[in-house]
Amino acid sequence: MYKPAKEPLFPPTKFMGSKQTLLPFIFKSLNRVKYDSVLDAFSGSGCVSYEFKRRGKSVVSNDFLHCSFVTAKALIENNSTKIDDQALRKLMTVRNDAITPSKVADTYSDLFFTKSECQFLDSLWANIQDLSSGYQRNLALAAACRACQKKRPRGIFTVIGKKGWDARKDLKLSLQEQFANAVRIFNNSVFDNGKAHRAVWSDIMNLPDTDFDLVYLDPPYWSPLSDNDYVRRYHFIEGYSRYWEGLDIDMNTKARKFKSYLSPFSQLGAARNALSQLFERYSDSTIIVSYSSNGLPSKSELLSMLESVKRKVTVFETDHRYSFANQAHAKQKIKNKVREYVFVAA
Repeated sequence: MYKPAKEPLFPPTKFMGSKQTLLPFIFKSLNRVKYDSVLDAFSGSGCVSYEFKRRGKSVVSNDFLHCSFVTAKALIENNSTKIDDQALRKLMTVRNDAITPSKVADTYSDLFFTKSECQFLDSLWANIQDLSSGYQRNLALAAACRACQKKRPRGIFTVIGKKGWDARKDLKLSLQEQFANAVRIFNNSVFDNGKAHRAVWSDIMNLPDTDFDLVYLDPPYWSPLSDNDYVRRYHFIEGYSRYWEGLDIDMNTKARKFKSYLSPFSQLGAARNALSQLFERYSDSTIIVSYSSNGLPSKSELLSMLESVKRKVTVFETDHRYSFANQAHAKQKIKNKVREYVFVAA
């Protein structure tokens, strides 16, 4: 297995459903699986794709969120490009010319960030576009999204103002400081494992590629007591990562959200059908499914579905506590302490 001179580490992340703390459990479950090429179909934070890369695999990292795609371009597909000090200084230079866009300041001032912070984000976006390297642009955008999350309690964008603010250092640092810190962290995470990789921005139901040794599925978990709407929680960084191109911001909403993307995983019946289709499509690959006892379909249903397309299915389990639980308005409580499953279908 290829090993870089210095052990690369994935940037710590605030992301709903992130598997970062579960990586040892997930990869212990794969100890006996032989594979070289991997599809991470719902990459999310990107930490699982990154761990596959760290372990010397060739990775295709897919997600329907553009902000997740940007991170995968920066840290999975990109093997060597970084942002040097000169480029960072140019990125940090505040522009106030007539051609600098002002969408963030015009739309979001004093909602999640101050007006001056929003002006910095507008200027930063314009400076990012001036970078000559595509991977540098991806790194800068990923760093900007991380900086925005670090400046919000829990890293989400569902509540405006300073509700939930406390004495944490992350909330005291300026957005500029957070961005500069994020660039350094992302730079330190860039490495080459000797293989080619690809980041994809796609609805997995439309991805035509099927030639993978292993397919890792960590789909949004459907539950009757909470939603799995990533766009609702991360709409600001999702919008910023593409500067709201093609997105219609609803100015009647307090948080200036846009309409969530269509997903088969927002309804139970559609989620069952989608998983069944994916299991069938990738039946020639080893299929790995990460799932939680909070989600539906149930463990027994998933086991039955996988056994219909694969000869042997093994289920590994562990206790886990998620930082995101159910919504406050739910009539019943979902405990964030769950059983986490890894299905290995060979």
